[in-house]
Amino acid sequence: MNVTSQIQPHIPASPVQETKHEGVEAIPAKEPSCSETAKVFPKLTDTRTLVETAKTVAGQLKDPDGELNDWDFPCNLTPLHIASLAGDMELLRLAIADDFCREYIDQQTSATADGATANDDGASATEATAIEATANVASASPKGNNEVGDQQPIATNHDTALHFALLTGWDKGALALIEELDVQDKMKNTINDKGESLFSLAASHSSLEVVRELCSHFEASENYREYLFHTSEHQRTLLHCAVDQDVPEVFNYLQERQMSATREMIAGSANDQDNQLRMLPRTTMADKDSNGKTPEDLAAIKVGLLYVQQLHDNPKLVEQVRFSDSSNPWQRYYLQNITGLMEPISWIPPWQQCTLV
Repeated sequence: MNVTSQIQPHIPASPVQETKHEGVEAIPAKEPSCSETAKVFPKLTDTRTLVETAKTVAGQLKDPDGELNDWDFPCNLTPLHIASLAGDMELLRLAIADDFCREYIDQQTSATADGATANDDGASATEATAIEATANVASASPKGNNEVGDQQPIATNHDTALHFALLTGWDKGALALIEELDVQDKMKNTINDKGESLFSLAASHSSLEVVRELCSHFEASENYREYLFHTSEHQRTLLHCAVDQDVPEVFNYLQERQMSATREMIAGSANDQDNQLRMLPRTTMADKDSNGKTPEDLAAIKVGLLYVQQLHDNPKLVEQVRFSDSSNPWQRYYLQNITGLMEPISWIPPWQQCTLV
């Protein structure tokens, strides 16, 4: 065997191949800015996607030195809106400390403000639309009742930062915004393009503490009862909205407030000679939404229609429910407060009593 024939000749590498590029480093890809990431907001119609995007933007907004990075958001959005969607208390505090954000804390989102282009007066488009949006807050009707057919991008619905905090159920942020709005005397029951007021959003998503805070703030308003009887998209009253919650405490509280506000209005009117006011409904319990459902109907669905029918047909089942620990918080409330099938427990049977040692 010819060994030399198997030896491959050495071919030197080209000078280009052998040259080492010392001191040259790969240039890292540039991270998008918060403004670039926020460009998708005018297209988002899903709340979950909107919230996730806001969390990304919130992280990009916060400077390591505890300041706000430069931002230029579409739809009249401010860092306050982003913080409320993301549930970011650190960003909310930074935004409230910022002069511009604090001045326009009640600014509503818009479908027309896409940037900060200077106008003839030297003011930016963002500032101009902020002034217009703030004026809209004060002039919003307490009887908003819009019917929206096609789902619109959420960021274009004329929401304030407080609307977004209520929409996402961020109670801590909502309370902080209510406090700051109250300090600035800018707390208004703004209504967005879907007919959602602060009250209707809170009824659906917020804790009892937030709902109480809203009622406490607006109780002295001449439109207070109208706020409590407000209907939003699809003819949903506050009680319709409150059935969305896992527990009935907000529902019960708002129903009591509706009754109380109606009684006070009747008592405070000395010129009701025809008793017209006395004929007004005490609550919105009998009001029907666009699907023909009353709040009572929705509560029955929450409990279970078949189960409710069985309880109507068999009183013995009601007695069993009285002394059972139900996993459905709406069950006892529905039977006791809505249908009246179950009387409140005034005593505890001996076999259910516990002896404290």
